[in-house]
Amino acid sequence: MFTKEKALKIAVITLFVVAGVDILRGYMHTFNVWWASEYIAQMTQTADTMHLMITFGISNLLTGFIYILIGLKAKDIAPYVLVLIPISYVLGIISGHTTGVNTMSSNTAWNGMYMLYVYWTIITIISVNYFVADYKEKRSLK
Repeated sequence: MFTKEKALKIAVITLFVVAGVDILRGYMHTFNVWWASEYIAQMTQTADTMHLMITFGISNLLTGFIYILIGLKAKDIAPYVLVLIPISYVLGIISGHTTGVNTMSSNTAWNGMYMLYVYWTIITIISVNYFVADYKEKRSLK
């Protein structure tokens, strides 16, 4: 098990990696949207789907740049930001199920979901590692 300090450092590094992934996803969804929609997302290329992909890409660029800013200026909140990522996606999945839009179905051709499973798993493990180390440190100080 890591110390709280080491776990925080790992969380900050992970947040920088996630920032890079989000910026790459943002690029793919915006400036490379036609190729990404055809070869990765395997989507029907309509004006609506292209607009949605570009809009999603803009939010990926924004989160990527915000994660870099947090990593540079507010390192101590990195684990909290990391844990919010899978929580937000879980809320989106719940929304999909409750509205009848199952975005994570294995019947879809959307290949990006497999990368996201790995992404969420790593982020969850890194953030939980920090919170466990923080809990153990606080418990040992008593």
